[in-house]
Amino acid sequence: MRAIPSWYHEVIMPRHDQAYFFIACPHRKWKGFLSPRFAGLTFFLAVHMLWAERGWADPWQHVVTSSISAEYETNPAMSPASQGSIRRAVFAPGYTLARTDGANEWRAGLTLQVARSSNTALSLNREDPGVFFSWHRQGDAGGFGISARYDEAATRATEAGVSGPVAVDGTRTSRTLSATWSKPLSERGTLAADGAYTDISYDGGTYVDYATRSGGLKLTYDWSESVAPFLNLTYSDQTPSGGGLSGHRTGSMLGLNLKISERLDGTVQAGNSMGGGASSSSQYGVTAQYAGQRNRLALNANRQTSPSGLGNFVTSDQMNGDWSHELSERSRAGINLGWRKNRSVTDETNRTMGAWVQRDLDASWAARAHYQRRVREGSGIGASSNLIGISLNYNRSSF
Repeated sequence: MRAIPSWYHEVIMPRHDQAYFFIACPHRKWKGFLSPRFAGLTFFLAVHMLWAERGWADPWQHVVTSSISAEYETNPAMSPASQGSIRRAVFAPGYTLARTDGANEWRAGLTLQVARSSNTALSLNREDPGVFFSWHRQGDAGGFGISARYDEAATRATEAGVSGPVAVDGTRTSRTLSATWSKPLSERGTLAADGAYTDISYDGGTYVDYATRSGGLKLTYDWSESVAPFLNLTYSDQTPSGGGLSGHRTGSMLGLNLKISERLDGTVQAGNSMGGGASSSSQYGVTAQYAGQRNRLALNANRQTSPSGLGNFVTSDQMNGDWSHELSERSRAGINLGWRKNRSVTDETNRTMGAWVQRDLDASWAARAHYQRRVREGSGIGASSNLIGISLNYNRSSF
């Protein structure tokens, strides 16, 4: 493997006096389209792509992706009294490096999403980076893995489904360190455990920074080739970063993994989630996946309780459906449907309906058009928004 070049430490890992700006001050308004952050990360992705073209050791697998899109949205704020529409241009490059070395699997990558808006009062100009790394080792005695991730994203995308409409666009920064472990107890039984620590911070809006610790224990028994019952025990807590009351929840779920046929499988589970005091709610989950020769369908419905930027746990019911169909060897189309009802914040319902069509131009390039409609209802207030967009996507791997 080649040595790390000297420019890496200047562009990706800045000096101590530069590091604070890189992590804590990502939204300083630079003049022009090319800010130092955008230029640095784009240069890093481009150089790695060139290195991959020239060829590293054979065991390394490279994936380079890129998307350039133009969108028009009628009501991005989802306000009952529409504040106006926007036009948005998005550039999203990414690079992933993977290797399998005996029992070890390694993955690392970078992503970047650059967005420019026609109205920054409604939707900010953005340069959101993401970095991830994972290692997993699987052997006869079991498996163990660790992973780390850092990413930034718009609060309008991350918080709307959890806490309701986001009046002021901002940024959520997430840092996560997690680990997994599994061990076969017999020819049919498997015990698995996982744990994670996540730190969430916000820039803009009225959200509360917080940290969460979570862990789980899952016992699975392969009753037959088509039925595998399991018991899942979970724990999670949430601690506000600026002080305040901490909360925690424990959960237990009993379920079945089902393989109905070679093309159809699913999961059914139900249980309970309990918090401090008398806080308790039932939990459930149902999923189904179908993979045919030309059609694919994924359905799920569940109730989940999760941490939020409101400073406590929130509970919601949701259902989602995704269907895609191969029109020809080079063309595909699909429909996406979603429904979510928040039960902890406000008694409101959010619905999404989308459709897309894609045409492969060659082995690496594809053109795509998409449409999405969002509807918000509750407390006598309703709002809706329509989004239409086109994109040119690039994907090349294993070169």
